[in-house]
Amino acid sequence: MQSQLPQTANFLRQVELNRKLEGEYPLALFERLGEALLSNEGNVTAKLEFGHSVGFPCLKGKVSATLLVECQRCLKPMETQVEGSFKFALLHSEDEFELLPDELEPLLIEGDDQSIIDLVEDELLLSLPMVMTHNEACSSFMTEQEKEIKAEKEAAHPFAALKALKDDLDNKVN
Repeated sequence: MQSQLPQTANFLRQVELNRKLEGEYPLALFERLGEALLSNEGNVTAKLEFGHSVGFPCLKGKVSATLLVECQRCLKPMETQVEGSFKFALLHSEDEFELLPDELEPLLIEGDDQSIIDLVEDELLLSLPMVMTHNEACSSFMTEQEKEIKAEKEAAHPFAALKALKDDLDNKVN
């Protein structure tokens, strides 16, 4: 099991130390994310790297979690894997935003300590699918819909009639 990460940190101090943090947070810490979940059991894995990039203090990171959500099609519980990554330039004022290259997103630093929890939660919320559904047909209605769509596609094929004739001939010969 990985270690639990701190909830806050002085990001600029972490940059000075070239700090790399890797660990987990319990899902229960993420209140806004919890509103979209059926259960807040489990953990969020985060990997954070503080350093410099193209002349700016930066924070790069990756987050991932397996979340229990409600399928929007069948309304039954399902697990979904959510992953996100980010690369922030740590800035003191909005005036610096214009100087950033496209590869970096701005993160305004206010005060000494910043919330790692809020940053990780924001990234997870942005990584959630717009509509959460099972990958396979999860209801009898969807199974029938998929059969109808497949039949329509086959019938719409320009050579479908010829294939049907050929199949009939092959069946009669055998």
